[in-house]
Amino acid sequence: MKTVLYVEDDENNAFMLTHRLRRHGIRVQHVGDGEKALVAAAWNPPAAVLLDVNLPGIDGLAVLRRLRTDAATRTLPVIVVSASVREQDRARALGAGADAFVSKPIDFPRLLDVLSQWFSVESAPGGQA
Repeated sequence: MKTVLYVEDDENNAFMLTHRLRRHGIRVQHVGDGEKALVAAAWNPPAAVLLDVNLPGIDGLAVLRRLRTDAATRTLPVIVVSASVREQDRARALGAGADAFVSKPIDFPRLLDVLSQWFSVESAPGGQA
């Protein structure tokens, strides 16, 4: 079972996405801020990082830049998830080193497709996304 580090300060969003990912055989480690994300990613590197941009403390793009400069985390796949749908925000995230960008509310089948670029994603029981 692959582990995804989900960096999200909204507990409701974290709960809902965690539940859905688990149905597809993906373990989720959730942290609510950027500093905890950096520690978690370096201590036990996940298969991928789902990274919100608007976080308390250091923002998601600063976290992303720090992940890319650390030898232990520089190759981790990072998917930025953001409520912003402006093209300039997407471009900033990709320019900072994100491997993909998924807007909120999260299009779950698209997120699964993105994750499947790095590891196998199981079908949910009953064939539901």
